[in-house]
Amino acid sequence: VDASSTWLLDLLGDVEPRRATEADTRACREAKFTEIRKELESIITKTGVKETITKALASLQRLPAERRPKNPFIFMQRALHGPLSIDVDALRRKCAEQIMQLNEKNRQIHLLKKEIRRVEQEIKEAEDDSDDPGL
Repeated sequence: VDASSTWLLDLLGDVEPRRATEADTRACREAKFTEIRKELESIITKTGVKETITKALASLQRLPAERRPKNPFIFMQRALHGPLSIDVDALRRKCAEQIMQLNEKNRQIHLLKKEIRRVEQEIKEAEDDSDDPGL
C-alpha cells in the first residue's frame, strides 16, 4: 500500500461493514419482482396474448345478461380455443405408450450398433488375414 492510499485506509478503518437490513432485502425483492413483471408484460404484449384476452373479455361483457354463461371460465376457454376438458388418464396412457415405443427403439439401436461392431470386427480380421504373408 503506497502513501497516497493510506488516507483512504485510515478513513475506512473506523467504518464497520454495513449489514443488509430487512428494508434492503425487501427493496431488492421488489426490484426483482418489478423486473420480472416488466419482462412478462413485454412478452404478453409481443405475443398478442393481452390483445386476445382483452377481446374475449370484451365479447363476454357485450353479451346480454340473460345470455351470459353461468361459468365465465368456460366462455373464456371457448373464446381462447382452449380444451374444455383434459383427459388426464388418456394423456398418461399415451405417454406410457410413447415411452414403451422409445424403449423399443433404443433396444433396436443397441442391437444394430452391436451388429455394426461385429461386422467391423469381421472386416478387420479379413483384412488382417489378407495382409498375412504366411498364406
